[in-house]
Amino acid sequence: MTHFDAPFALRQRLAALLTAGAALTLAGCVDTAVDLGSRQAGVPQPRLVARPGVSPHGASVALTSLEGAPEGVASRFKQHFASASEARDIAMAAPDAARYRVRGYLTASPGPGVTRLSYVWDIFDRQGRRAQRLTDELAVRGGGDWSDLDDKALADVAGRGAGDLAAFLSNTPEAIAAAGGEGAGLSVVAGQRAQPSSPVAARPAGVAEAR
Repeated sequence: MTHFDAPFALRQRLAALLTAGAALTLAGCVDTAVDLGSRQAGVPQPRLVARPGVSPHGASVALTSLEGAPEGVASRFKQHFASASEARDIAMAAPDAARYRVRGYLTASPGPGVTRLSYVWDIFDRQGRRAQRLTDELAVRGGGDWSDLDDKALADVAGRGAGDLAAFLSNTPEAIAAAGGEGAGLSVVAGQRAQPSSPVAARPAGVAEAR
């Protein structure tokens, strides 16, 4: 190799390293975009239905966090969610005692004359593995801001969220065993919820993926 070859070889090696680094960075961006996209509640997905004859009470659950909403809105939502969960026979427990733990996300966005309020429930088992992701969206009257959401709107979304959570829990092995049933498979309906025709009580999406 001559003294002219060394710099050329070095430049080739450096170019290869830069190309590999750019590819890794792009892959990371794609993974992040896919994960964020999967959290969008408006994406139509298969939904769970409650297992007949099985109460969700047999699988205790804890809401460990609720992100996305201002503190005041989140506090009001939690109150409505607690009431809706009790009405659906969901057994709420402390995080260290619960069979499942839920991390919640709320988002509000403007629509044509409405506020679109979406939620995501990420449900984890005792080993910290995500068992299911539930998503849904409701359109309520307003201008697309958190301040436009009254207690009725929050109660409607909390009730929808509690209903989806109850459906998931009724399909868990713990709830089925408590009901004296057999077969712990999840009942999944492939059909989608219809798109809303009015600005109130919209529900275009249901239960999402399980990783």
